[in-house]
Amino acid sequence: MVHEEELLDGAARVLAGDHSASMVQIAAGIGTSRATLSRRYATREALLKAVAVRAIEVVDGCLAPLDLAEDADGAAFDAALEDLVLALMPAAHLYGFTSRDATVLADPEFRAGVDRQDQRALAFLALGQRLGRLRADLPPYWIWYSLWGLLDAAAEGVRDGHLARRQIGHLVLTSFLSGTRPTARPTARPPAGDPAP
Repeated sequence: MVHEEELLDGAARVLAGDHSASMVQIAAGIGTSRATLSRRYATREALLKAVAVRAIEVVDGCLAPLDLAEDADGAAFDAALEDLVLALMPAAHLYGFTSRDATVLADPEFRAGVDRQDQRALAFLALGQRLGRLRADLPPYWIWYSLWGLLDAAAEGVRDGHLARRQIGHLVLTSFLSGTRPTARPTARPPAGDPAP
């Protein structure tokens, strides 16, 4: 018998590739029958709600690296940021569809969970800006959305067969940091005619 978590993860994989997949298509994608799936979830809406609940639980676990000590320094932030990106990889692959599915987005419990996670992540990113590890000229929300955009692109690349799963951690982290790290300020040039120090 397929365990509940495996079934929901499988359904999420199918839905990530086809947001409009029917119960028959989801069951086939999981490798089970429509009857078996329906015994657990009477409707497609009930299945989507269960996947959304699972998504919130998994992403909550992924956010564990954000729990830094109050006196955390730049090195501790950098390590936590890398851990966060790598932890979110499977969450993006399995649950990226939740950000687009109207049924899921209309669920107040799901929205409350996402809002709570967003606030936790934004506080972490703002800390990185205060520590000088992230660009201060970018809104934290933009940094957070950019990360999810890269994760979603990586998941799609793997799903379409264009990227290897082992590649995407490096690709996402490199792309993300190249756009969010502060750039070194150029050394001021002396005015024309003044001797260089």
